[in-house]
Parts: sequence; structure tokens; C-alpha cells
Amino acid sequence: MSDISWREWGEEAFAEARRLDRPILLDIGAVWCHWCHVMDHGISGDPLHTGTYKDPTVIALINRSYVPIKVDNDRRPDINARYNMGGWPTTAFLTPKGDPLYGATYVTPDQMISLLESIADYYQTNKEDIQEKLEQHAVQQKTLLMPSPVVGELNSSVGDFIESEIKKNFDPAFGGFGTQPKFPHPDALTFVLERYAKTSDSQLRIIAEKTLSEMSSGGMYDQYAGGFFRYSTTRDWSIPHFEKMLEDNCRLLTVNLLASIVLEDTSFRDVALDVKRFLMDVLYDPTNGSFAGSQDADREEEYYGRPLSERELLSTPFIDWTVYADWNALAISAFVQLYRIVGDKESLNVAIRLYDFLAARVSPYHYFAGNKADGLRDQLTDIEALIGAGLDLYEAAGGRRFLNEARGLADTAISLLFSEKSLLFSDIPPGGDMLGAMNAERFDQEDNAHMATQFVRLSSHTGAARYRNLAESILTALAAGYREQSYFSSGFASAVSSFLSPPVHIILVGDLASSDMEALKSAAYKVWIPSKTVELRSAEDSGEYLPDADNRPVAYVCIGTACSNPVVDPDELKGLLIRQKRT
Repeated sequence: MSDISWREWGEEAFAEARRLDRPILLDIGAVWCHWCHVMDHGISGDPLHTGTYKDPTVIALINRSYVPIKVDNDRRPDINARYNMGGWPTTAFLTPKGDPLYGATYVTPDQMISLLESIADYYQTNKEDIQEKLEQHAVQQKTLLMPSPVVGELNSSVGDFIESEIKKNFDPAFGGFGTQPKFPHPDALTFVLERYAKTSDSQLRIIAEKTLSEMSSGGMYDQYAGGFFRYSTTRDWSIPHFEKMLEDNCRLLTVNLLASIVLEDTSFRDVALDVKRFLMDVLYDPTNGSFAGSQDADREEEYYGRPLSERELLSTPFIDWTVYADWNALAISAFVQLYRIVGDKESLNVAIRLYDFLAARVSPYHYFAGNKADGLRDQLTDIEALIGAGLDLYEAAGGRRFLNEARGLADTAISLLFSEKSLLFSDIPPGGDMLGAMNAERFDQEDNAHMATQFVRLSSHTGAARYRNLAESILTALAAGYREQSYFSSGFASAVSSFLSPPVHIILVGDLASSDMEALKSAAYKVWIPSKTVELRSAEDSGEYLPDADNRPVAYVCIGTACSNPVVDPDELKGLLIRQKRT
């Protein structure tokens, strides 16, 4: 029996489809995706899930009537963003030019045989009808992917609306939002905590406490090896889908650290430390200081379904050691937060080493595998996350290079990705991969909101009005349609809050290695303020911000150009910041 002759995404495969006048079968999967593997190989002993792409009839139909292309979601997120049909695997049928004909997710062998036969027949006998529908679809897609530069207003109503949406969708019985399947939604949880820190609304506290506690105490969290699974198939978080993603664990580690200071509850700090344990024990590669992208969901019954004592005797599920730039940048930010909130200096060292590796060996490419950088260059998700990582390190360790490199990345993004027409950043540079839907610019709300937040921070650190003006352009463009996304616009609401709040810039001056400086840093870090930035200056680089007369480290709290008198006592600094938080 022959196998399916899978092609790589590229001009060669598309040219073959045009030459043979065959539709394309596009399979988008991921190495961590359980049902992708089931579709490829089946489940042993299961009469229904026998492996769609192992079925002889399926293989023969595909090889005879289609040009099959296989894409890895993690390595080509740009393709996934344009062709995903509602999950993984994605099973998409395209014209030879890459226009969608039909799409589904997991498909059984019998269902696939029917689809392959009917779509091939439809494509060959309805060319005129297909062309007319595709032209209509192109007009609709242009409207969706290229928003008009209509702008909305940036004011407190943004946060009020998202708060109401979160409260409306909150599950009071088990925490989280909606019913099932249930995802963590770290942006929404971050917004809830930020909002509670400002308003002391008791319902927001309940939402944060209930959700985070239920996730970490139930099946959503691996009580043995540590780490969060990607999502729960049940409303009560009891039965997860078993893949573990670096991205999710970094975001949830950071959310739990924020909860520990906003809610003043050390149990959330303990969860964050346990996530660190999982990341270091399972996903960390000590040879280059980086983290693997994911741990597989396969063998869920063989491995995760066993008692913890038995799991100790088994090898762990497959780990994808590909180093993704954006996810590893999130790891840098998470480990910096461990240092800032917990005082864990080892985490800061891990973050610095990882940053150096990404800067030297990976950026501006999307991933590192086979001892080389590869993938698309200059993707928005990579640049935004690396800017955030650089600014986090600048605030935690000092060193102008982190700030300078963050600024250089921002300028690269402006040059390559910013659209004057939409007032937003596209996900990839134009003019590269122009196949199929890739020739359409795409403007992601979440990524643009996160970029706006980084620009607000850059403006505070550099004094450059250009970055703040760009943040305003992004946010006003997004404000025209954020309500349609409900609480999925939480990242946007956080960005608006940061933009509208008075910019609080804390300057710490003195011996950066002294215990007194560590105490001031701790006080500066542990009060959450949406627009807060921290700058470290040695006594030799203090400028107009002078150290104490007794040569003790001092803090200045600046809002705009107005700064407080020098503060040497950490408790006094904390009090100043708490008062500012309420304004």
C-alpha cells in the first residue's frame, strides 16, 4: 500500500495543482495535537478511529484527485490564521489558487471518502459557479482582513464594557467563562486582576480567585509533574485535553504571580513556582538555555490516566524541542516576573541567558531547530514578545542594551508591519509568501493590543512621543470593533487602561547590587499600576537623580516631568505607589 504523497506549502505544490487542475487538500496540524495523530495513525483497537490517512481508499483518492499539503501550525501560524476551520486538525479543501472550497476539523475515514469523492466531482463540474462564489468571498474577506481606518473613543467605557462581559460570562459554580470546553483565557484573568486592584470590586475578586483556584486544584493542572494542560473538555476543569504548551504555562505563571500580589494570597505564588518546576524539569534545554514548545497529548490513557506512582516508571510523552521565538520570549517575561515578585535570582539568570540565545541565534526568525534558525522573519508575535522581554529585563537587571534592542525591534515593526491605511500592524511583512490567502494582510486584535502596551512602555522609558502616538493610533483603530469580541477583547481593555492612566515612572538610583537596592526594587515591583515602569541607574549614571547623602539607594516616583522627593524607605515607596494606584 502506498502512502499519501504530502507536499510542503510552497509554489511548487501550487504550480502542480494548477498544472494538473486538481483541488488542494490542506492538512494543518501540530505535533502536540492528539486528534491530528489519530487522523494520521488511528487509535489501536478502536473500530471508528482507524486512521483516516492510513485508509487505502482515502490514500488512493487523494493521490489520484488532489495535491495534498501538510502544514505545522506552530511553524506556520500565518497559514493557520488564514485557513483554520475551527480547530486542529484542520482539513481544508482549496482551489489550485488557494481559495477555500470546504473545511472541517477531524474527519473519520468513511466521512473522508465521501468528502473526497464529492468535492473532486464538484470542482470538476462546477467551475463557473465556484468562480462566482469565490469572487463574492474575496470581497467579504477584504472587508474582514483590511479594516477601514474608522476609529472609536478611548475612555473608561472600554473597561466598563469588558468588565460587564466578563461578569456576564463567568461560571460561578466552577470558575472560568462559559461552559465547555473551557479555556484559561489569561488576558481576561489579567484584566480582572488589574481591574480589581483599581476598584476593589468584590465580584472581580471572586472571579479571579475562583477561576485560578479551580484550574490549579483540578484536572486542568498536572498535580504530579506540574504545569497546566491546554484546556478542559469539561465545565468543572476535571478532564483536560492533555497537551501542555509553553505559551499557556508562561502566561498562566505570570497571571498567578499577579494574583499573588493583587489578592495578597501566597497560594498563587506557590502555583507559579510549581509551574516553574515543570518548565525547568520537563521543557528546559540546558545546552542553550531555551524551552521546548510543547509536550504531547498522546498516550493520555497510558500515561496521564495512571496513578502518579505508576507514572514515575514511564517515560514522559513526546516533547517538541523546537525553540519558538515568541513563546520563549514569553518565558523570559515570566521568569523575570518570578524574580520581581518572588525574589528568585535564579529565574533572572535563566531569563538573561535565554534572551542572549534568542538575540544571537534565533531572531528575527520564528523558530530554531536542527541547530539553525528557520521559518518566517519578522512576525508580529515574535517582535512584540521580544520587545516585552527586553523591557522586562531592562526594568529588572538594568543595562541599556535591553532597552536599545527593544527600541530597535519596535522600529523594525513600524518599518515592516505598520499599515497607514488600517492604522494597525499586520501579522507578517507584505510581499513574502503570496500563495492563496497569504496575499491578504491580516490585523490581529490581540497582537495589536499587546503591541500598543509595549509602545506605552517604550514611550515612558525613552521619552519618545512617537511610540505613544502609535499606541493611540492602534487603540483607536481597535476601538471601532472591540465590542463584537466580548471578553476576548480583554487584552485590548488592559492596553487602553495602561494608555489612559497617568504614566508612573520609578527611578531607582544607587548601588544596583546592594541589599538596600533589592529592598527598594521589591517595593517598586510589588504594587501593580497599569502604566508603571521601573528604571535602574547606578550612582555613576544617576544624572539629575542624585543618591542619598549617606550614599544609600533612593527612589524617585515620577508622573510625567513631576517627580517626588527621594525616598529611601521601601515601605514609604510602597505607600506612595498604593496611593497612586487609586488615582
